[in-house]
Amino acid sequence: KKRIPCSCLDEKYKEVKHIPKIGLCCSPECPLPCGMTERSLTMCCSRCRAANYCSRECQVASWQGHKGECAFYSDLKAKFQ
Repeated sequence: KKRIPCSCLDEKYKEVKHIPKIGLCCSPECPLPCGMTERSLTMCCSRCRAANYCSRECQVASWQGHKGECAFYSDLKAKFQ
């Protein structure tokens, strides 16, 4: 990405760059409050890459509900590759 040479947001960037980004776990049974966790700790579904989970346990618990949309996203992704 090309950045526009502008320093108007440099101070704000320095202020927020150390704040961790938040990711959401797609499992309805997730034990975390509101399913929120640090984005760098989330893992995505290896088949469709559309769903994120905080742990393997959440992925397994959510599989029955995710299975249908996983197939849909995987097929859609295959059409565009």
